[in-house]
Parts: sequence; structure tokens; C-alpha cells
Amino acid sequence: MAGEEIEDADLFGKLPEEIIEEVVSLIGPMEACRLSVVCKRFLSAAESNTVWERFLPSDYQQFLDRADSLPNIKFAHKKDVFLFLIGNHVIFDGNTLCFWLHKRSGKKCFLVAASFTGGVEEYFLNPGWCTRSEKSRFQNQITECNNLLLFEIRGKISTCMLSPDTTYAIYLVFHSPIIDEYFNEPVEVSIGIDGVESIKQNVCLNPHKMRSEGDDDLQYPQQRKDDRFEVRLGEYFNRGGEEMNLEITMTKNSEIPKTGPGVEGFEFRPKGS
Repeated sequence: MAGEEIEDADLFGKLPEEIIEEVVSLIGPMEACRLSVVCKRFLSAAESNTVWERFLPSDYQQFLDRADSLPNIKFAHKKDVFLFLIGNHVIFDGNTLCFWLHKRSGKKCFLVAASFTGGVEEYFLNPGWCTRSEKSRFQNQITECNNLLLFEIRGKISTCMLSPDTTYAIYLVFHSPIIDEYFNEPVEVSIGIDGVESIKQNVCLNPHKMRSEGDDDLQYPQQRKDDRFEVRLGEYFNRGGEEMNLEITMTKNSEIPKTGPGVEGFEFRPKGS
């Protein structure tokens, strides 16, 4: 039995390095790290720049180049870049977009800043009209909007930024729970490409509201580990190859001025993450 194990190890050791790297690159980043403890041949492949280059999105450097600010870090290996991007959020395009990588798959994730319409004109990241939040990933992100007659939130992202052949779940992320009874009633959500409506549904923004009979399809907010709240708005499958604008709009009217939620933005994550 021991002789067979040695023979198997010898056969494995004769495999070309590029074959081992190919195998490791197909199993995913987290599994590659686990395999690195199996034997030295796996360790070498799991540390290879060739393998980690495949785990990284082909355009990751573009987002780093567009970053509003980055710590002064020099990456010795591609694995270091991957680990940085799963543990840090890169803010770019004038504090309106936030990028990071999904830990298990290496797929791109985004947080898109929201713009508000308050019934008179549109305000975008305006700290004079809205209060700020110290917890926000955006430095001047809207957290609470007052005296709203028309509660309307908009956000959009270019589909070429998203990982191809990937189904994304889309969430509204906010900080403080909404207590106002005005938000007990559903808010309408529309998700479409370049202004053409493709998905339309209602969601509840009050996490304190009890689910009632007949609203099984209504999405309710869930509290996250980071103490933020999120509500699932829908899904989008990104085939890739085309540059289009994926647009989200949430609207609700009121005859009496209301206080809106402490919104951080729209989050795009690979489905199941």
C-alpha cells in the first residue's frame, strides 16, 4: 500500500508544470489556496502568477488606475492583487462607483452611488441637502433625505464593467431602518437596459413591517453582518460583449413631505454570493 502511494506521487511529480497550473486555475481561488498544502507541486502552482492572472478580471488594472485614491502598496505577485481586491473596496469615478472582487469566484462586484429626486429637482451626492454617514463606503454618500414629496432613487452602470456570462443580484443598500409608516407600502422598482423597462416589481423598505398574507412575492429588507440593510431588487444576466447602461429606478409618491431612507447605493453581486 505504501509503495503504491509513493508510485502515485512519483507519477504526479512527472506532470509538466503547465498542466498542474491549468488544473489549479480551473478549480477557483479559494480551492487553489487549499490545494497548496497538499504537496509542493500544488504549492508552486497555487503561487504562480500565471494561475492568479486567470483568477483576476482582465480589466482589473483599469479600475485601479481610475481609483480616486489607493494606499501606497506595491504588489509582488498577482495573488497579492487578488487578496487586496477581495478585502478592500476601490472607489473611483469621482466617488460614485465602488469595486471589489467576490472571494470565491473572483467575479467583479460593484456599489453604484444613487441620485435622488425630491419632487422639485434632482440632487446627487449633495451633503447640503442630505446628511452624511461615517459608515458609508463613499466619502460623501447620501444617508438621509428630508421633506420628500416624490421619493425617487436612480442608479446605473455600464454592462461592460460587469463580469461576462454572470447572473447578478441587485440590491438597494441602506444604513438606518425606516420607521415612517409611509414606507410600509411597497415601493416600485424598475430595472431596464438604456431606459427600456425589462423588470418591474415592488419591494418593502421597512424592515420592521410584518409580512402579511398575500405578499409572498414582496421582497423585504435583511440586516447584514456590517449592520447595513439590503433589499433584493432583481437579477440581471450579463452576457458580455456589449456596452449598454443597466438602469434602476425606485419611485413612490406622497402628498405630505416625508423622510427617506439612509441610502448608500445599489450593489451588484454575483448571484448566490
